[in-house]
Amino acid sequence: MKQSITIIGRRWFERVNGNTYHSVSILVDGKHVHRIEYDYGYGRMYAQNAQKWLDKNGYLPGIEHYPNGGSESLWRYCEKNGIALFDTVTDVKRKKDL
Repeated sequence: MKQSITIIGRRWFERVNGNTYHSVSILVDGKHVHRIEYDYGYGRMYAQNAQKWLDKNGYLPGIEHYPNGGSESLWRYCEKNGIALFDTVTDVKRKKDL
């Protein structure tokens, strides 16, 4: 059983077109399992994309999926299953810093 999930996001705001992009590193029990290099999305989209990847790749067995296509939040899943969740994001000034 997993003991911890760590999500490390980086966001960049592209001023010319007003879009926000992110990258995210995903660690399970301290081991790096995946990196999303560059994706569109502002706010907490980095965390949503990390959760989607974890679910799709079998790291979240038993997570509730709802009829509307959504699922329970990652923090709630971790709380129910005794998994420590660490989630951090940094806003960067340049695209190459993602």
